[in-house]
Amino acid sequence: MDDSVIESFDKAQRRAISLMARLLSCLETGMSERDVAQLAEAILVDMGFDGWFHPPEVQIGHRTMQAPVWRIPSPRSHLGKGKMVMISLAPWAAQAFGDIGTSFVFGGGTNRLLDVARSCTRATCGYASHWKCVGELYAFARSWAAKNFFSLANRHSIGHAILPASALPNPGFPKTAHAATWLRRYQIHFLNPRRMHGMFAIRPQLVDTRHGASFREIVFVDDTRRLILGRDHESQVGRFHQDSATANLKAPADEPRTAAASTT
Repeated sequence: MDDSVIESFDKAQRRAISLMARLLSCLETGMSERDVAQLAEAILVDMGFDGWFHPPEVQIGHRTMQAPVWRIPSPRSHLGKGKMVMISLAPWAAQAFGDIGTSFVFGGGTNRLLDVARSCTRATCGYASHWKCVGELYAFARSWAAKNFFSLANRHSIGHAILPASALPNPGFPKTAHAATWLRRYQIHFLNPRRMHGMFAIRPQLVDTRHGASFREIVFVDDTRRLILGRDHESQVGRFHQDSATANLKAPADEPRTAAASTT
């Protein structure tokens, strides 16, 4: 894969991380999953992205136990102090996109599930190498969850390959890249024997009896390198410079609130 492609996806991931940080800084008590998704849409436009690789994924409370595929943000599930929140964003512009995800307890604080989920993603990214088969990442993440007495919610796979436009035969990027993630050959599942090479979005979702938590990052692997796109060091995995803003417990104003206004 050409270095210019890696650089473009690294820049896209850094912008996606900034988008996530900005979104976190705007969250307020009482917002629904749908409100958060609409706010993400407004910030996306304001930051000059072209659209989404996949729509914003927002889950609050017990809904974080469910794998996010086909989960439409609910207008009835709201942010409140102490609730678990799981968000994934994948903005795209030009010929590259980012794919980043986080989980947190709204109002601040942490718990063991969050800590283990973050360490699982960080360790799985660090485990990736050209000498590993794709399926070994799934087995590694599952073992990490099990030894900490959790399980994986996404038992189908814990991520997928990230394909650039140059790797796809038809026009329509990034829709064609997203469609390819449904093919088993591009998924990080237990029975995938392909040797790791290229970019992969990694997102093991750990669950207990009440909640789930996950962190999504993109790792690049070739014969000589392993890079976590958008990050300068592995210790940054699962971290955002606006993490403290998730403790914003201010209730929305009484007057009607628009998503665009909340980005200021």
